[in-house]
Amino acid sequence: MFNIALVSHSQGGHSQYIEALNEKNCSIHFFEPQDLNEQIKNMDAVMIKEASLEEIGQTCELIIRIRNLTSRFIWVLSDCSTKINRMVYLQLGSDGTFDDRYDSDEFGLYVQTALDRRKENTEVLSSKIVSEGGTKNHEKDPICLIPNNFSVEVEGIGEVSLTKLEFQALEILIGHKGEAVSYEEMYRTIWGKETEDQKYRISNLIFHLRKKIGDDPFKPKYIKTVRSRGYMLSV
Repeated sequence: MFNIALVSHSQGGHSQYIEALNEKNCSIHFFEPQDLNEQIKNMDAVMIKEASLEEIGQTCELIIRIRNLTSRFIWVLSDCSTKINRMVYLQLGSDGTFDDRYDSDEFGLYVQTALDRRKENTEVLSSKIVSEGGTKNHEKDPICLIPNNFSVEVEGIGEVSLTKLEFQALEILIGHKGEAVSYEEMYRTIWGKETEDQKYRISNLIFHLRKKIGDDPFKPKYIKTVRSRGYMLSV
């Protein structure tokens, strides 16, 4: 069962979404904006109920506050969003907006798929860390993620701050260390849906990630390009 926080001034409205989540074996926990606390870290995802389009500032503030408390999914529930609102929310750290373009069945399936995929990636990463830890005599990896502040410890450089998307990309590569991860697989894991510019967006994301961790794209030490397929973490 997944635990989902619903941040709202009231418990009414969006009943179709709540019902869809209940059908997907999700437990809903209501939070008022003024009561946000450390408990939200125990949630698998957070839904923000947008009061109205005119109150974009309030929603932006909530996204920032919640993102500072957790790295879990943050989605906005809106009666009728605009492109500007959706883009602003994404830039602040949300993972998307659900509005009248989504029916309850599509919404429920989208959320369940995203949560299942993240759980699978986390379990794979944890199992690899455990198995490798017993064979390396506790040697420190040249790249170590620091989840609580979206950063990474890089050998010879120190702690490097990453954006949420850069952190997710590196998390995927670490979880599949030594294996090629396709553009499509990485895109679906990060954004949850397919578009025509998958390769471009992933390539651009890896470009910035390499730059931050000091990885020469022509002679990569960490992230290698697998021709016509994707990328692979080699250390």
